[in-house]
Amino acid sequence: MLNTNKLVILFLCTLWSPFITMAQKGYRIEYGVSTGVSNYLGEIGGREKTGRPFVSDLKLAKTRWNETVFFKYKFHEMFAAKLSLNYSRIEGDDKLSTNPGRRYRNLSFRNDIYDIESTLQWLIFDSKKPVGLYARSNVYLAAYLFAGIGAFHHNPKTLYQGSWVDLQPIKTEGVTYSRWGMCVPVGIGFYATINKRLRTHRFGFEINWRYTNTDYLDDISTTFKNPAELPSATAVALSNRNVEVTKQPEGFAGNYGWKGADLNGDPINQAPRGNPNNNDSYISFNVSYSTVIKTRYHRSKGRKVRSVYF
Repeated sequence: MLNTNKLVILFLCTLWSPFITMAQKGYRIEYGVSTGVSNYLGEIGGREKTGRPFVSDLKLAKTRWNETVFFKYKFHEMFAAKLSLNYSRIEGDDKLSTNPGRRYRNLSFRNDIYDIESTLQWLIFDSKKPVGLYARSNVYLAAYLFAGIGAFHHNPKTLYQGSWVDLQPIKTEGVTYSRWGMCVPVGIGFYATINKRLRTHRFGFEINWRYTNTDYLDDISTTFKNPAELPSATAVALSNRNVEVTKQPEGFAGNYGWKGADLNGDPINQAPRGNPNNNDSYISFNVSYSTVIKTRYHRSKGRKVRSVYF
C-alpha cells in the first residue's frame, strides 16, 4: 500500500513539468497564497446525533487552520489548471458531543495533513466588464467550480498521559494502515480581479472538500478488538478509553470494549468503535491573494515592450 501511494506522489509531482514550461512562456500565469480554516468529517465528535453526511456533522469548536501556496495557468477562456501545496490540521474530541454513545466512548485525535493537489477549474461566471460605481473601475468578478486529484501524508495523534502519541504505529484496532493516501478535492471559489497596467491582483475565497481513500484520519474505523490480540499495553489503553471516564450513566461502560467471541471465534454482540462504510474527509475555507502576470513580448521601434493581457 505504501509503495502504491508513493507512486501516486511521484505521478502528481510530474505534473509540475508542464506548469514550469508554461511559466517560462510567461502568459496567463497566476501564483499566490491562501489562509483559512479546516475541519473534518469522520467518527469522532460531531453533534447530538449519530454520524451524518457532509457538513451536518461538523463540530465547529474543533475548527483549525489551513495554509496553501498555489500556481495556476489559464489555458482556455473558461478553464484553468491549478497546482497547490496545502497544510491542514484537523481535530476531533468525543467529549464535545452531546450524543451519549459518542461522548462516553471518549476518543480524541489531531492530525496534521500535507497534500499536493492538481485541479481543473471551470469558470461559471465572469463579469467580462468592470464592475463598480465608477466608469473607470478596473475590478472584475468571477466564480468557478473545480475538481481534481491529490495525494497526502497524515499522522493522527492523541493526547495520552500528558503527551501527544502517534496512533498509526500503535494499531489500536490491530490494523496496519498507511500514512499516505489519495484525495479527490471538489469545491467552489470566487474572486475579484484588480487589473493594473503592469500587474494584476486577485483576491478570492474558496471552499475545498476533500474525499479520501482512508477511514483512518482519526485512527477509528471498525470495532473494538480482543486485547490479547493487540500488540502492546498502550494499544489496549488507547483502544477503549471509556475506562478513563469518571462519571457516566449506570451500565454505560458495557457498551464499549471487547465482548468476547463464540466457539467459532466470531465476536459476540460486538459494539462498533467506528463506521467502516464511510471514509473520512476534510474541508477548508480559505481567503487568498494572488498575482496574475499575463505577458507577451513584442518589438516596438527596435526594443522589446511588455504588453499585459487581462
